[in-house]
Amino acid sequence: MEDLSRRIWDEWTSLQPVPPVEDEIAGILDGLNCRNRGEEYEFASGRYFAVRKLMKLWSESEYQPLGSIKIIYGDKQKKRMQFSVDAGVTEMIFERISASSRKKRNWNWLRGMWGACGALYMPKTGYYLVLRPPARNDSSDRIRSILRSAGFSLGVRKKSCTLELMLRDQQQIVTFLSRLGFVRTVLELEETAIYRSMRSRANKLVNCDSANINKTLEAAERQMKLINELEEAGIIEDLPDDLRELILARKRNPSISLKELGQNLPRPISKSTVEYRWRKCEKILHKLLKGDGANVFGKGRR
Repeated sequence: MEDLSRRIWDEWTSLQPVPPVEDEIAGILDGLNCRNRGEEYEFASGRYFAVRKLMKLWSESEYQPLGSIKIIYGDKQKKRMQFSVDAGVTEMIFERISASSRKKRNWNWLRGMWGACGALYMPKTGYYLVLRPPARNDSSDRIRSILRSAGFSLGVRKKSCTLELMLRDQQQIVTFLSRLGFVRTVLELEETAIYRSMRSRANKLVNCDSANINKTLEAAERQMKLINELEEAGIIEDLPDDLRELILARKRNPSISLKELGQNLPRPISKSTVEYRWRKCEKILHKLLKGDGANVFGKGRR
């Protein structure tokens, strides 16, 4: 499952750029933490693949002649990479995400945002997709506006100073990833969902069968114990024919179910009738042990 959560990034970095690439660039930079250093904006990311994707998009964008992305360093201990972009170019990029564009469903921008601060989690049960946009801008509001206008049920959770935006429904996660263009990931996710569903059903059937077997064995054990007590009391031969037939059938088949036991009698009976006859045996033994043996067999055999 973790492999799929990682392979989604391989698919993103290998996707052919979708015009206008400037929107996806804006999404990536919008999803990263940054600082204004005067003439430059400094960005940091622990996702090297996101920086590689950014540089690939940059080379095909209108910004390429205006300035370049300068890699500052990568901190191996913190596993983070820092880079800088000219302040004028950065502000031009951020202007693409203006208040007037909030109503537009810009999936290119959202794809970049997802690559910068999104993640897909697949624990043993369930799925959830998360975006954690930086608190410095209003990106979380725009994400909510886009997704809710497209019919997504979005969960929101505050964590530290940021908001986590979550999708938990498997079908909505599939739809979201389809909108971003992750066809291969969607197919794998649906295969995983089918496999999980089949495995869950198989486990339920196994657990149900196991529980039924345990109940059958426990009932058979109680009945064999009752038979032993009736034998010790020396009254089996005095029991009515139907009860003696039941006892003999159980002794011959010490582990079968009540339903099967009923079908093994000379005149087959239902499970409920089998249960009724065992209760009669218990009552007879109980009366005998209480000392009321005079009328323990009623008026006689049936």
